[in-house]
Amino acid sequence: MGEVDSGRARGPEGADPLRPTGEETVVTIDGPAGAGKSTTAREVARRLGYRYLDSGALYRALTHALLAEGVPADRWPELDRDTLDRLAVEVVPGAGTLMLWHRGRRLTDELRTDRVNAHVSLVARLPVVREWLLGHQRALGALGRLVTDGRDMGTVVFPSAGTKVFLVADLEERARRRLTEQGSDGADDAELRRAASRLSERDEIDSTRETAPLRAASDAVVIDTTTLDFEEQVGRVVDLARKRRPSR
Repeated sequence: MGEVDSGRARGPEGADPLRPTGEETVVTIDGPAGAGKSTTAREVARRLGYRYLDSGALYRALTHALLAEGVPADRWPELDRDTLDRLAVEVVPGAGTLMLWHRGRRLTDELRTDRVNAHVSLVARLPVVREWLLGHQRALGALGRLVTDGRDMGTVVFPSAGTKVFLVADLEERARRRLTEQGSDGADDAELRRAASRLSERDEIDSTRETAPLRAASDAVVIDTTTLDFEEQVGRVVDLARKRRPSR
């Protein structure tokens, strides 16, 4: 399981360009839901002075664009690359992050609406969408100095990344964290069991899906975050990335 312990990104005038450095400076953080990937990745990027790519937000941006332009959901299985190109979703390098734009407007709260939440899984499972995004993600990776999280970042999207991390945690701990994110203290045993059951079902789906299943890359460092606090898990990833960063 590993060691233990389309095109260029572009945007409106004034966007901060990225200097080509290659995938050797890319840091991938994969793992199951509730392992702490996103919060860890954002902070790791900040400390390294890299940009953070939220892979899930890319699917949300496409979902928003499809809904905003009135493309019926029953037609989504017929989407092709040309249609996706015409949606005019762009990834724009900015200070410390990668911004998502649709037809000249930056997307922020639009990515988390109830409507997008209800449809994003339909978009994410479309092979043409995954293939289209793969090209854009790899173009960003080729520019380097990037931290990204997901479920197949180190295995499929950036197989040549210089630093690959796979975060894990006990199911109960992941369930408690998920409830905390949702505003609950996770103290109710029945609520905790239900959350753990949902995560277990998600693990099964993610690890057995035909396309890009959830698994650690053979050269990833697996970090069990069950007993680690946030500072400890961020520190471990940052130290690892600094050790593996090219000296030039």
